[in-house]
Parts: sequence; C-alpha cells; structure tokens
Amino acid sequence: MILTLDIGGTQIKTGLINSEGQLIEKSKHDTNVKSENFNMLDRISKIINEKIEEYDIDGIAISTAGVVDFNNGKIVFANKNIPNYTGTEISKYIYEKYVLPSTVENDVNCALLGELSLEKYSEIKSAVMFTIGTGVGGSIAINGEIFRGATFSAGEVGYTIQNGKNIEDIASTTSLVKNVKDRIKKEDINGLWIFEQAKRGDKVCVEEIDNLLDNIAILINNVVSIINPDVIILGGGIMEQEEYIRPILEDKLKNILKNELVKNSLKIEFAKLGNDAGMMGAYRQFKKRYK
Repeated sequence: MILTLDIGGTQIKTGLINSEGQLIEKSKHDTNVKSENFNMLDRISKIINEKIEEYDIDGIAISTAGVVDFNNGKIVFANKNIPNYTGTEISKYIYEKYVLPSTVENDVNCALLGELSLEKYSEIKSAVMFTIGTGVGGSIAINGEIFRGATFSAGEVGYTIQNGKNIEDIASTTSLVKNVKDRIKKEDINGLWIFEQAKRGDKVCVEEIDNLLDNIAILINNVVSIINPDVIILGGGIMEQEEYIRPILEDKLKNILKNELVKNSLKIEFAKLGNDAGMMGAYRQFKKRYK
C-alpha cells in the first residue's frame, strides 16, 4: 500500500493506493500553519503515524506546494503560505524516521501527471497544465517526464508579467473575485457564485469572467508560441465550469493565435480528476522511481 500526501497551505489531503493503482481511501487534514511553532515535518509525521498504525505502508508519495528538488525530495523554495518550509528535506526525514522509500514532487507537476495517466492522453508527447485558483500554477511534461529547468522552476507561470501586471493579479480566481467584489460591493462571494450569476445574465459577472478569459487566452498564446505542446490542460476549481468557459476561450484563441499551424493543432482540455489529481500524479512518480 502506498500512502499519498497532497500538501497545501490550508489542507493536507491523504490517500491510500493499492497494488492495482486504485485510490481506496481518502481523508483531509488541516495544515495548521498558524499554530504555534509550526513545523511541516511534525505535521506530516502525525498523519503518517496514524496511517502506519492502521495500514501496512510500503512507501510514501508526496505532492506539495513549493519549488521541489525531486531528485533529493527537498523543498527548494516555498512562499509565506507555508512558513519555514524552504529547505525542508522531506525524503531524508521519512527514511530516517520510518525507513520507507518516498518521492516528493511539486503539486502542479503531480496534477499534470495525474491527468496524463488518463487513457485519452496515451498518445500525447507534450503537455502544459495551468491551474487557476488562488494563484496561477503551471507545469510542462515532455514524453511523460516533467521538464524542470535549471532551478526546478520551469512552468512557474505565476511569476510572469502580462500587460505590466503579474499574471496572478489578472488571471487567477482570486483576481476574479476581487474585481467582482470591487464592482458590486458585496463581500461574501466566490468563483462558483460568480459563474452562477453569469449564467443568469448578471452583467458584471459576465464582463469580469470575459476579462479573466482574455488574460488566460493571452497566457496560453504566449506559452504555446514558445513550447508548442500537443495539449493545454486547464485545472483549478473554476475550470469545472467547462461548458461555460470552453466556447468563449476557444473563440478568443482563434482571434489571438497567429501561427496557423499551432491554431489548427492545439488541443484545449479541462482537468477531470479534481482533488485526486495530485495524489494520482504523486503515485505515478513513486512507481516510476521504485519499479
């Protein structure tokens, strides 16, 4: 049995995957980053201890926020959402404490690999994934392998600038919610509420979603012009609104993309695994390393 952990700043999702690759048990735990003297290794250790008492665990596959040195299972950089996380040597800790093999991979990389495990992508040679949520995440896979870059930072599109603004300030769910709040002077709203109102014809919500998709379309154009992948996969909570988003986004891309070869070949897909994608991708990385 492989224990998977999907570590985020708010929650740690766990799953147990059997020898057939089936996710048979899932649970969620608060990360508790605001607790006194928070330490991520202490936090995950409590979770691992609980699972080891109940199940026969053969290894641990981790998906995590932050820039990750996959080869050494180490967090190279993490922002303030997870304090004191930069430099954490997770795989070393797990081996020393539990004598178990482990892998540690970036969460968006895991989400992409999880999606690529689906049968419909079996012939895909290159893929880029964007996750639209609190920020904007990205990942690149070529021939089934994550392209990492010189400092493990390839695909980190959240740092890019578009029209003089950071992409996360104009193409994230956070930015969408902020813009709508500013216009309608209502506080208790989220991305799902905005889409529900847009479907009812609310002018402000329709306009702000359109602005968001303008910026996502420009991001896609810029990335495919450099990488030319077979497919772009869009993930994150609001991308579950595929029926609403797809026709608008595809129409914008037809107008923006100038390279006819790219325009005629590019596939846009929407993530299907939801919250399980990170755990399935982490499991895939584990099985690849420990065949």
